[in-house]
Amino acid sequence: MKKVSDRLRSLGFTKSGRIKVWRVAPIDEQILQVKNPDITYDLELLQASQRAWEGNKALRLVYKSLFNAMKAECQGEHILEIGSGIAASRTVFKQLATSDVVKTPYVDLEMSAYEISPPDVGSGWSDIIAMDVMHHLRTPMRFFASAASALEPKGRIVLMEPAASFFGKFFYRWFHHEPIEPNLIVPPFEFPGEGGGYANMGMGVGLFDHHRDAVSAMLAGMGLRVRSVSYRDFMAYPLTGGYSRPQLLPTACVALLLRIESCLPQKLMALLGLRMLIVIEKDENVTSSKKMS
Repeated sequence: MKKVSDRLRSLGFTKSGRIKVWRVAPIDEQILQVKNPDITYDLELLQASQRAWEGNKALRLVYKSLFNAMKAECQGEHILEIGSGIAASRTVFKQLATSDVVKTPYVDLEMSAYEISPPDVGSGWSDIIAMDVMHHLRTPMRFFASAASALEPKGRIVLMEPAASFFGKFFYRWFHHEPIEPNLIVPPFEFPGEGGGYANMGMGVGLFDHHRDAVSAMLAGMGLRVRSVSYRDFMAYPLTGGYSRPQLLPTACVALLLRIESCLPQKLMALLGLRMLIVIEKDENVTSSKKMS
């Protein structure tokens, strides 16, 4: 397998750290090579997501808003996305290395959240972002340790996660197939089980609300600190129909809802929000590992 450094150069990373050209791999007639038998990956589901994305303008609008919020928290130009899926992030992030646990036609790099390699330019990634990834991790602290080793000093981890708010728990239990049980997120934050699949949409609230002090202490040992946790999104996303249902409102109405929701106070969104934005920053005095995989 090519080194990450070789792959990044092929994507247009230069020694100055800038990205010259992005190549998006063709989607048709490519086969997933799953090397780890414990990993399950549904390429058909990925392709269905791509079709839903292309056919739902309101869905694209809401996700553009989510990615813009994440981008506003990023610090530099060496940005890595973990668990990119169909790489919808590229609608906002024009300079971005996308990755997934297996190499798919949609992403640039094969990379696990538990084994994040730094680039060979600069002193590490300026930012590591992930959309709806953390709540699928059986050992989230292992992810944070891996990210810390690959970030440059003052680099950031920017996560967008489901929120187990008062309304969020009601909504997701009725309209989403994944469990949302924040009370099951307890120290030492390891969730063993059989098979490759895991999900608990209560992960974000469990870690960064119910157990924020314990998590902050563990992150501090990695040279990380929680910079901010905020809540967002109420009705705009459900009314897009998401990835599995038809769009329920005209796109202009969804756009109006997004603007209204952006004005709501955080105390209210902590009760109603379906999403939470988590920003974690690396201490400026901690250097990154230069080990390549």
